[in-house]
Parts: sequence; structure tokens; C-alpha cells
Amino acid sequence: MGAVENIKDVAELIKKYNNLELNRKIVALEDEVPELTRDKRRLENRVEEQERALRFQGELTFKEPFYFMAGDKTPYCAACWESKRLAVHVAESWDPVRYNHRECPTCHHHYATPPGPM
Repeated sequence: MGAVENIKDVAELIKKYNNLELNRKIVALEDEVPELTRDKRRLENRVEEQERALRFQGELTFKEPFYFMAGDKTPYCAACWESKRLAVHVAESWDPVRYNHRECPTCHHHYATPPGPM
């Protein structure tokens, strides 16, 4: 039996005794239950997000100068991951000054890379 059912049972018992003050308190409790349920759901969602983040963090490996996820050939920006815990793929780029390099689209950090696949 859940909290809502328990409160309703108590409310029915109180009605038998015609105690108006107790009845008001039960009604107030009934109003709080949905809010508590929403709070519980929000906290469960936060815990789930944190668990996903921990699993993701545990699967990342560092191979200088990038972080990699198994099975993902595109590296993650080490600057973003180490400073803000943001997992941002770096994009391959080329320009006449830097030749082959990768750039983070978020922090714009440049990484010199050798030509070809990583």
C-alpha cells in the first residue's frame, strides 16, 4: 500500500470522528504527495544521468593528445573534457598555415595531427 492510499485511509477514519482540524491536515498532506512524487522522479532522473556520465567517463581512454571511446574513430577534445567534462568531438581541418590539424568546435583548441587516419 502506498502513501496516497494510507493518507486516504486515515482521512476516512478521521471523517468518522468529525475532527475538522485533523481533516484539514490530511487534505494538506494529500496535496503534498504529488509534489513529493515529482521531486522523487527528478532525483531519480539526476541519479540516472550521473550513472550514465560515470559509465561514459570509465569508457574513455587517453591517447595523447586526445580522449577516445572504444569503437569511435573520432577523438574527443582533451581541453573540453579535462576542464568542463564536455565530450566534444574534434573536427579534422586543413589550412595552409597549420596543414593537418584538428579543431574543437566548442573551445577552438587546435591539435596538430599527422596526415591520415588516427
